[in-house]
Amino acid sequence: MIGNISQALKDPIIFKGITYLFSLIVIFGIGIIIASLIMIKKGYKQEIVSLWTKYMAWFVIIPALMAPMLLGKNYFISAILLLSLLSFREFTRAVGLWKDGRFCWFGYLSIALTYLAVYIDWYGLYTAMPIYCMLGVLAIPILRGEFEGMIQKTCLTILGILYFGWFFSHVAFLTNMQNGFGHILFLFVLVELNDASAFMTGKLLGSHKLTPKISPNKTWEGAIGSILFTIIAAFVFRFAIPEYSAWQVLVIGILISIGGMFGDLTISFIKRDLKIKDMGKLIPGHGGLLDRFDSVIFVAPIFFHFTRYFFWTTFFNP
Repeated sequence: MIGNISQALKDPIIFKGITYLFSLIVIFGIGIIIASLIMIKKGYKQEIVSLWTKYMAWFVIIPALMAPMLLGKNYFISAILLLSLLSFREFTRAVGLWKDGRFCWFGYLSIALTYLAVYIDWYGLYTAMPIYCMLGVLAIPILRGEFEGMIQKTCLTILGILYFGWFFSHVAFLTNMQNGFGHILFLFVLVELNDASAFMTGKLLGSHKLTPKISPNKTWEGAIGSILFTIIAAFVFRFAIPEYSAWQVLVIGILISIGGMFGDLTISFIKRDLKIKDMGKLIPGHGGLLDRFDSVIFVAPIFFHFTRYFFWTTFFNP
């Protein structure tokens, strides 16, 4: 196990990425101090507490993600699988699907089988899994001989499997490409910087509401600021995706930023409809897993298929 970590650290991209990451944490901490001073003058005391709580929580989240990455491919896939299963569980408890165990257990099984295709690097099966999962879910009411309330349960189960299982698994499938961990590092850094910069620029400069009914705190200023910061970060961390040309770095930076906002808003409208504040309480300052990884889940398929479209003959198995 120690040998795996030592070998991973010899990879120049991973070593440079970790160095940049921790440097970024320090720089971002300084930025938070400056932002806090400005917020104090504006009277945003509660926002300051929330900002610092989220920042400190990353000292737990980052090691939890980095450890399996350094241990190797299968460890990392297993870690993302666990996150998918826990996210699905969080979703079922929020929407009430947990009361019907048969749908829930089929959801867990479907997600596990989806990740089996990731483990064995079978792209054809992987892309077909959503179809098989949907067919299986639709068969449950028939085998049970029931119809009342089945439309809602089948739709919720399918949504949970696809969104929190298949969408999320694209992060894990990146390990099947050359320099997969470099791409994963790039993805996570940009998504989290996008979220943080949207929050900070929105609080400091925001005045025009972006989606007042779904997320009243989001502003157009925050959205524009996050796009600009994410594009800059994409070029700073370009070393992690060396095959990308300048225009591709620009485009993927924009896609990650906009996709991240849509991912956040997706969970927001679900919470609004359910009339709850957070999807869970697992992570202090962040709520549940879905409150933290909502943007990553939405962006992962976009980043994966963008990369595969341009570089599949070089970095992926045909």
